[in-house]
Amino acid sequence: MADFIDDAIAAAEVTMTIKPLDGNAFKCDLTSRHHQMTRTITMAEGYDAPKLGNLIYYYATEIQLYDDCDDILEWSKDMGLDPGDSETLNRYKQLDKDNRDLRLLLSEETYQDMMAALEISQAIETAKPR
Repeated sequence: MADFIDDAIAAAEVTMTIKPLDGNAFKCDLTSRHHQMTRTITMAEGYDAPKLGNLIYYYATEIQLYDDCDDILEWSKDMGLDPGDSETLNRYKQLDKDNRDLRLLLSEETYQDMMAALEISQAIETAKPR
């Protein structure tokens, strides 16, 4: 996992407990000294329970895409989704909740540091010769 994700987890003292549910779903309780965030995660067939660092990284990248858009119309267009579909609206609203909860879980300062490091990491990766 990226060092900046590990650094954010350590700074906020985030821990995660996992409870297996039906199928390949897991109830994940993320707890820090600031907040608690509970989500049900369904993993692709053949994958084990999510790891804390991977889950934080997933939320960071999803929220980054959400934050880059002005509204649901722009976001749904970027994602190739129908803005009139109720599932699209539900997903968009969930991203707003994920954004709020991740900020509270990590603290605003740690969240901002992590998101800046994510952007730097992506820029470096993009700039590498292929």
